[in-house]
Amino acid sequence: MDRHPEGPPALPPFPHDLVAVLATVAADGPSAIPVSAVHRAGDRVVLFALAHHRGSLGRLRGDPRAALTLVGTGFALVARGEAVVIAEPLPGADFVTGVRFTAHTISDAIGLTTLVHGGITWGWKDAASARRHRQVLAALRDLARDATP
Repeated sequence: MDRHPEGPPALPPFPHDLVAVLATVAADGPSAIPVSAVHRAGDRVVLFALAHHRGSLGRLRGDPRAALTLVGTGFALVARGEAVVIAEPLPGADFVTGVRFTAHTISDAIGLTTLVHGGITWGWKDAASARRHRQVLAALRDLARDATP
């Protein structure tokens, strides 16, 4: 990704197993969690899924301001914007909730002399968990396709 003083013009492509970090606004300060099911749905849009019991969902309903940190091979950025619940439950993966994050600003976090060789990636301890994760990613892709005019 080229270095842009005003931040990258768009979210970079990222692998399906990238872990993002979602920060939300809590009464006692910011709260951050890793998110394993993320899908780039546009230059400034990321869809992700959260388990229904996640406290982040309640915080987003009360205040949609959020930040999403993405670190992968060749990029490290913080996107700030709004995250809203768009599918509860997520069609095709009814055990999670679909959330749409829209970036208002994207800040490049790589310094002029810094290289990022890889990001945090997710793996699964058993085949059933891996299948379930693929099911969630497929549901997010379908949601992105269905939402695109």
